[in-house]
Amino acid sequence: MQRTIVFDVLNNDNGQVKAILGAKRFIEENPEYKLILVGQEEVIKNTLGKYAEKVEIISSNEIAHKVISPRDALRNQSSMLSAFNVLKEGKADAILSSGDSGSYITLASLKVKRLPNVSRPAFMPVLPTTTDKKMLLLDAGANLEIKAEYLNEWAKIASEFHKIIFKSNKPVVGQLNIGTEDYKGTEIAREANKLLKEQADNYSFKGFVEPSSAINGDVDILVADGYAGNIFLKTLESSFLGFAKLLKQIYMRNLKTKISALMIKKDLKGFKAKFDYRNTGGAYIVGLDKVVVKAHGGSDEVAFYNALNQIKIALDNNVIEKLKEVFEQAKEGEDE
Repeated sequence: MQRTIVFDVLNNDNGQVKAILGAKRFIEENPEYKLILVGQEEVIKNTLGKYAEKVEIISSNEIAHKVISPRDALRNQSSMLSAFNVLKEGKADAILSSGDSGSYITLASLKVKRLPNVSRPAFMPVLPTTTDKKMLLLDAGANLEIKAEYLNEWAKIASEFHKIIFKSNKPVVGQLNIGTEDYKGTEIAREANKLLKEQADNYSFKGFVEPSSAINGDVDILVADGYAGNIFLKTLESSFLGFAKLLKQIYMRNLKTKISALMIKKDLKGFKAKFDYRNTGGAYIVGLDKVVVKAHGGSDEVAFYNALNQIKIALDNNVIEKLKEVFEQAKEGEDE
């Protein structure tokens, strides 16, 4: 069965050519997939060359801007809105964009149905740790104000997601907090902690964890409200980028350090690749009945290519179909 991805190539800080080149590379390697590119038709055709015949193009010249209310996202024409309309009409199985996060989560919430028993969608990036395993973080910025039930729902979604994508058995979930003791944190955090303990059926709940535990790979999934999760994500990204810059300064200091750097060049490249967001590509928006991925605003060809492959992994593994089955069964159990 052919799968289709609609890709808003226009909304990118670095221009649409980077996005189109990422799409071109993906097309070359995955002829069984269909791409619908939304952007400036002439630019898309010129960039793709002979591969333009292999994609469907929807012409759009309007970039999505920050929204004050949901009405703004629906009223203002943009390539992002056009892409979501394609998804809503059932002409695509997944969507990708690197446009404004507020507009993206608003349109995702309005244009895509939620999974059964899911109150709010959440941003869920795949993050590296200091170990060999990767970690799922949610929410990373979609919901600044939450209810305890949201964290419980997200833990269940992420656990099923982790099992499917990483072939795990019973992933470990941790709740981001200012300390590990049960009495610490806000009232909502403590309430969520209690709920997560009581309903940890498809995962193992570690309880409250601090950032260091998450970074060191003590959990497979880290749940938090969007405010704390987004700060954690940006701190993690900037810390490793800053550390890499400091490391480079040390090794470029003199001839002796330069020779040392040459001796471990391969290891340094591996370190850089491990913590380079481009090698993941984007963040899933989970809780919806379609595969929705948000790429970084400053994505380049490599990042977009990997974001498309991230979508491919979810589609090839029938993630949405499996999540629907799990949550529909849970709903039936509650109704009985």
